[in-house]
Formats: sequence, structure tokens, C-alpha cells
Amino acid sequence: MNMKKCILVGGGNFCKEKFLKEQGDVVAVDGGYEYVKDIADVLCVVGDFDSLGYVPDNIPVVKHNPVKDYTDMSLAIEYMAEKGYGEFVIYGGLGGRLDHTIACLQTAHGFTKEGLSIVFEDSDCEVRFITDELTVENAQAGETFSLFAFDKCSVSVSGAKYNIQNYNLVNTFPLGVSNVFTDEECKISVDGGVLIFIRLTKGQ
Repeated sequence: MNMKKCILVGGGNFCKEKFLKEQGDVVAVDGGYEYVKDIADVLCVVGDFDSLGYVPDNIPVVKHNPVKDYTDMSLAIEYMAEKGYGEFVIYGGLGGRLDHTIACLQTAHGFTKEGLSIVFEDSDCEVRFITDELTVENAQAGETFSLFAFDKCSVSVSGAKYNIQNYNLVNTFPLGVSNVFTDEECKISVDGGVLIFIRLTKGQ
């Protein structure tokens, strides 16, 4: 399926080098606007602007009341999904405040269940959410990756140091932490839930 791609930029850890290689429509989320205002064409800024500290007057904004139940990132994903975007790459969603990182991961979990594709990128790692299958075709032997179950799910892994077949991973025991690629192609399949795939891109 060919889905419109949106690059969301929040206020967490930002990797400019990776960001500049992305192709897609850019939307800033509150404080993330500071990262991209001078280096990208930004469609709009979404948020309550408590982090940014001001409301930009030279770009379209979607302003929310700071007294709300939903995070700015969640509102930004929902806003762009309503405009037909189904693929999201998020910069500045990890790092910084731990509570914000957890909120972003929970938000992505919920939207993944609704059929959206969400990937987080920062300088240290790439995070994907798997509901069916993922084939890593450019795996380098010795690279580290981890798998965590958001829901109880049956998982199979091949092409890694620790392979499993139809194993029930649960969200109360981190069995999938610190696996290692051994082949140029690693296959991961999931049945019955959402799996978080974290691939380290630094510090190998």
C-alpha cells in the first residue's frame, strides 16, 4: 500500500544528519519547531506551545489548549492521519524527559493498532512497531537489536543469534533484549499483538 508519508519533529533528541536524508512532508510538534524552522519547509506546527514559548506567526499553526487529555504528538498524528497520511517517521520523540518518551511509545502503539505505520529515529537507534512481519535486508553481523512485547504475542525470529519459533513474548519479562544479527537478512514475524523492534545505530 502506498501511503502518504509525514515526518513529525518533536522536542526530544534530534538527529539532524538522519533528518536531512528523509523524504516526506514535515510537521513540527510544539518545541520541535526550533530544530527545523531554518532547515526544512514545514507544513505546519501543532501543539499547545508551552514548550516552544511562542506561537509562530509566519507559518500555519494548529493550536491546542494546554489543559487537555492528549499529548501534542498524539494530536499531530491524528491531525495528519485525517489528511490522508498513513506513514509517520518521528524525530524528537525519544530522549529528553522519560515520561514524554513513554507517552510517545504508548501513542505509537495505539495508532499502530489502528493501521498506521510509525517509526522513531534518533542518533542512537531506530524504533519500529511490528504487527505482522518485518524483514531486515541490510542487517550487519554483530549489530544489536531488541524486541519487546507491548501485548502478549507469538513471535518468530530467524537470522539472529537467538532465534525463536512461535514463542509467546509478554510485556512483563524482557526476553527479547540484546539480540544480534548474524545474517544479511533477518526475519521477524508477530501474531496477535504489537511488537517493538529497536535497532541500535550507535555504540555497536
